[in-house]
Amino acid sequence: MKDPPFKPIHGRCECESVSYEVRAPAEELYHCHCSRCRRLHGTLFATYAYVLRSDIVITKGTENISIYRSPLAHWYFCRTCGCHLLAEHDHSPGVMWYMPATLEDAAVPQHPKESEKHIFVASKSPIETISDDIPQYDEYAPPEVSITARKTDGAA
Repeated sequence: MKDPPFKPIHGRCECESVSYEVRAPAEELYHCHCSRCRRLHGTLFATYAYVLRSDIVITKGTENISIYRSPLAHWYFCRTCGCHLLAEHDHSPGVMWYMPATLEDAAVPQHPKESEKHIFVASKSPIETISDDIPQYDEYAPPEVSITARKTDGAA
């Protein structure tokens, strides 16, 4: 049986100054436990959904987006409320990550369940306990289980 067509899902920042639309299901979902993500988001881990850049559109507030350019990535956030919305990596052109926690109306990324993973678990906070059965990797997920890594390496 064929899957029904994907209906776009929408996300926004807390103050509603910036909105975006995702036009395809996420290819992967990561829960990153590295210290950089913990600091950027002020949480024990950050969750990212991966789509092609062409499948995500800022629908409101482009002028209200600030970009923090770290050595690792470009982080897009609302300059009014500070909400982190999107990220791009120089080593993955044409790919964008969005923060599923910013989706509206109980929307979900609709990623393949087998694509979900915890990364950088070796550097997680000592106060965090991971109690689910989602695969865990000490650093990045290896290419054989990472669509993102295969696309970055040109192998997909």
